[in-house]
Amino acid sequence: MQSHAPQSPTVKVKDVAREAGVAVGTVSRVLNDHPAVTRELRERVERAMAHLGYEVDVTAQSMRAGRSRLVACAIRDFDIPRFALFIKEAEAVLREAGYTLLLASTTNRPDVEIALLRAFRRRRVDGVMMTLSDEQHRDVRAALSDAPMPVLLIDRDRIDALDRVTADHRACARLATSHLLGLGHRRIAMLVGDLKAFPSRGRLEGFRAAYAAADIALDPRLLRDDVLSSEDAYRATASLMSLAEPPTALFVAAMDTLGGCLRALRTMGLVVGDGISVVAGSDSELAELHTPPITAIAWDLAAMGRHAATMLLERMRGDEIEHGRGLAVPTELIIRGSSRPVAG
Repeated sequence: MQSHAPQSPTVKVKDVAREAGVAVGTVSRVLNDHPAVTRELRERVERAMAHLGYEVDVTAQSMRAGRSRLVACAIRDFDIPRFALFIKEAEAVLREAGYTLLLASTTNRPDVEIALLRAFRRRRVDGVMMTLSDEQHRDVRAALSDAPMPVLLIDRDRIDALDRVTADHRACARLATSHLLGLGHRRIAMLVGDLKAFPSRGRLEGFRAAYAAADIALDPRLLRDDVLSSEDAYRATASLMSLAEPPTALFVAAMDTLGGCLRALRTMGLVVGDGISVVAGSDSELAELHTPPITAIAWDLAAMGRHAATMLLERMRGDEIEHGRGLAVPTELIIRGSSRPVAG
């Protein structure tokens, strides 16, 4: 089998054209995937490129085309294991369309979000998917308005001009709370994240709606917000269970903070399902494998990733579609052994 020498800096498109016996314009059309090029011509040019060791200068090609073939995804942090499902599926859709996905963390800070949008602009990325710490933040909104590329919001709902993919957090929280109320629980504590973000805001609305529908008074002392980490959940759980009248059920609605809650209960000598019921705001291996298994809310993050990438591709292509499309992924409650009728 003949080996090919590495590409020489002197190998140019005209050399490939000469080797293939075609015009320079034909080589350019092959490089740009022009639909008018026949299969026979494409294969002839590709054989010549391989023989000469020619490789496409992607940067130069992107500058000529006005596209970088890059898409950025900026999320709060990389410590949410289940979000890997979103990224994996979005990346697969984008890769199939010829794009490379760049990942960045916003650390849930508006100044970082603004800096990233500016960096994406300098890198000439073709589109952005991102979460926002505060959709009402004036400077963040200004940066989004100035962005020359399409931006799709992940699980955010307050900027109608932008496309967005969400989960139905209000419905799932109402369902989870109604489930616990139906088991006789009246003192249900809720651990929720940053209320400036749609998921936490929606879940709190659903929690309150379930209490209102049951015509039961809600004790505001059982609410803990700004629970953003496992350590936050540990402290909030310990505080709640130390009340003179502790809750009989915990709705750990903050995403991926179940571990901190369970650790606090174990430290205090409390057993899940034996006097204290627990519902997790997002399903996980921990929820499934815990003894007893934890009742949890689930939704298809992989589907969210596919939808987000597809919607962004449509926007980047310039398809004639309405502005500010919203797509909501349904949620469900998986009932397991951690939620039991209230004792007595």
